[in-house]
Amino acid sequence: MRRLGITATRKIGGAVVRNRARRRIRELARTREELLAGWGGEIVVNVRRACAEVAWGALAEEFERCMKRATTAPRPPAP
Repeated sequence: MRRLGITATRKIGGAVVRNRARRRIRELARTREELLAGWGGEIVVNVRRACAEVAWGALAEEFERCMKRATTAPRPPAP
């Protein structure tokens, strides 16, 4: 079972900005399920300030790049 966690600190901005950033990441994960298909673990996304303001296309490209990198990295052994 894979899970996606999203963190957004107050350094990013107020509640509206943090929630907008989280919604954008959730939408990217929802529409790009194929990137996470082979991943059986948990992924945590730490939102940066620019996430709420950057163009959608640029955000999508960066998300895809990061997810490909995360899903191809060697996994630590299970405890």
